[in-house]
Amino acid sequence: MKKLDLRLFRMIKSTKGQYFAVLSIIITGIFVFTAVNNSAVNLKDSINDYYDAINFADIFIQGRNMPEGLEKQLRGSNDIKEAEARLVFDTKFLTGNNDDNVNVRVVSVHRHENKINRLFMKSGKRTLTGNDIIVIEKFAEARNIKVNDEIKLRINGREHAFIVSGIASSAEYIYIMENEQALVPAPEKFGVVYVEKEYLQRISGNKGNFNDIVIKLNTPDATDAASKYLENRLDKYDARIIKREDQLSNNVMNQEISGLELMSQSIPFIFLLFAGVMLAVMLSRIVKRDRMAIGVLKAMGFTNNEIVIHYLKYAGSVGLIGGTTGSIIGTALSGVMTNYYLVFFSIPMLVVQVYYRKIIVSIALSLVFCVIAGFWGVKDILEINPAESMKPESPKKGKRIVIEKIKIIWNHISFSWKLVLRSIFREKKKFIFIGAAVAITCGMMIMTIWMIDIVDMMFNRYYGEFVNIQYNISFDGFKSENSSREFTKLINVKEMEQRIEMPFEIKNGRDSKIVNVIGLENNTKFYSLKVPEDGILLSSNLATTLNVEVGEEVILKSLIRDEDYIYVYVKGIVNQALGINIYTNIDFLRDKFLDKGIINGIYINSDDNVVDKLKDIKDITVLSQYDMKDAFSEFTAMTSAAMGVMVIFSGLLGFIITYSMTLMSINERALEFSSLRVMGFTKGEIFNMLIRENMIMSVIGILFGIPIGLWLVNYMGVSFTTDLYTMKEPVTVSGIGMSIILTIIFIILAQLMTYVKIHKLDFMQALKNRVS
Repeated sequence: MKKLDLRLFRMIKSTKGQYFAVLSIIITGIFVFTAVNNSAVNLKDSINDYYDAINFADIFIQGRNMPEGLEKQLRGSNDIKEAEARLVFDTKFLTGNNDDNVNVRVVSVHRHENKINRLFMKSGKRTLTGNDIIVIEKFAEARNIKVNDEIKLRINGREHAFIVSGIASSAEYIYIMENEQALVPAPEKFGVVYVEKEYLQRISGNKGNFNDIVIKLNTPDATDAASKYLENRLDKYDARIIKREDQLSNNVMNQEISGLELMSQSIPFIFLLFAGVMLAVMLSRIVKRDRMAIGVLKAMGFTNNEIVIHYLKYAGSVGLIGGTTGSIIGTALSGVMTNYYLVFFSIPMLVVQVYYRKIIVSIALSLVFCVIAGFWGVKDILEINPAESMKPESPKKGKRIVIEKIKIIWNHISFSWKLVLRSIFREKKKFIFIGAAVAITCGMMIMTIWMIDIVDMMFNRYYGEFVNIQYNISFDGFKSENSSREFTKLINVKEMEQRIEMPFEIKNGRDSKIVNVIGLENNTKFYSLKVPEDGILLSSNLATTLNVEVGEEVILKSLIRDEDYIYVYVKGIVNQALGINIYTNIDFLRDKFLDKGIINGIYINSDDNVVDKLKDIKDITVLSQYDMKDAFSEFTAMTSAAMGVMVIFSGLLGFIITYSMTLMSINERALEFSSLRVMGFTKGEIFNMLIRENMIMSVIGILFGIPIGLWLVNYMGVSFTTDLYTMKEPVTVSGIGMSIILTIIFIILAQLMTYVKIHKLDFMQALKNRVS
């Protein structure tokens, strides 16, 4: 082993505290990068493999009274490879408990196998005969349904018993949501079942008619052209064309993957940046300490390059060990993280792979960061003259700090506080670095606490402030407005309003979106908005997507009525936390697209047992706000646990940097502290001085951390806003307060760790080793 390499090991041993501190930051950053990035790739590969295996549809069509044989006519035209017609509708799942409101989506399937959207069987048999039924896995687990169990559904107003022949997963329902308004999955309240096509037609009274078609294209690039063709071809069936990218479950999954990719590209680099700066500071101080030894090495014939490389090996070892360890831990835990998605998503073909290329990229990234930071720290080696280095470095010219010039303040400060202030102003780099570390820690705490609160805030704001609907009753088709009177005879109604909800395509130039338009009464009590006499209101998320402002004119085209499009003015933009919608006057909607006096749903507020009393009414669906809250509580519990891990990572950053920088300060100021001991200072008093220094830096860091946190909140809000939710809730004062408290706790823990070093410091030995 070369002598310089042997010296390298001794140098690492003598600075093991700081070495492992930097190493832990590198490991954390690379671990987060590898784990999150691999999870995103695993999830994407799993979904793509799943889609290929079951021949997932490229286009979904929802219509009315589509005749049998229509799908055969579509095959072969406009790049349409396969087409399958289905019967799809929602109905009641009968549990025997009158208070249990459970809905299922019934989907017709071929007796043996489907060519498109094939079922992935988990247990039981795929072949269906008679009253056999296949239940989707998540619903079966939530309701404890097993193969050969009997379940009952209410179809066409009658109770029908089925025998469970199998449990399956479907790529169409990876994320099981009843509709866009459901927001979070509730598998115990909503599921999907599959019944043999001819049997379902017979018991539902839909012989020869279908309302759903799935399309498989020769190439996905033909989606836009095929969609336009199908819109024109199926217009008379009030067809709604949904591309794969807009299909609800697939859309949610793509947004989740995008969020993971964004996180892997931002948060890890904060850790790497601080590790690099910390490594540069540490090496610059080691070079300063080794000034005489470096001069001796140069005098013995070692070149600048050899000595620089010697110190860069120190930095490189941190990068190599940290990158390798972090990538291995991240790769191992990415499998755990990917499997965690099984809690929410039903992906039977989950792929967990070791991506060796990403491990190499992670190690290279860490190594490059550390070597560049190391060179920045050791560049002063080039300026060291061997002869000059044999004598002690000339001390810096002393000068008064700014506060010393203000006599009225300086004269009233105690001696120990004067030492503290002088140390801070003379070590500006350390002051800035620790302050920046505390600022980033506080900022990340604010962002993390906000993300824990935001989900609950969005839900409470939506259902508490924006929407005041206890029960949303939807009809299977349009009915006379007089039909709403029937409900007042069955239940005690406090408030009731008629509404129309139907899908439209809204266009602004080249931008377009398919979204539900809700027609409301003029002075609605169920929404916190003022409905205009004409024109429309857009949810803020939709307005951003379409790049529309108040007063602009857009195109509105119905997807279920054979009507020409109309131009309509945007009269306002609504701040809506969850979902995207268009709101308009119910009479305006009737006048432009429908007939007078018709509705397809009502809103009801009632203290009565609404679900139980309306269970015998066919062709309606009752959505309860209380069921949504139960599902949401379970969802937020899982989210909060994940965010708790982020709190630990955020605090770890501040803890390690504060601890390591204080440790370096103690080692460098051993002579100073020894002198203070001779003057009569106790170890506790010296430790209090260090606490005061870090306290000042921490307070300033927290003050700067608050605006950093607010910026991170805005960045995350913009980045993670989707069609399902708008993350634009403000940061609460209590959230900022909690973030500050957690930051202080981690800083205090770092200070307590340094007390051990102060207690063990040999002050007499430091005086003996002083340079005279």
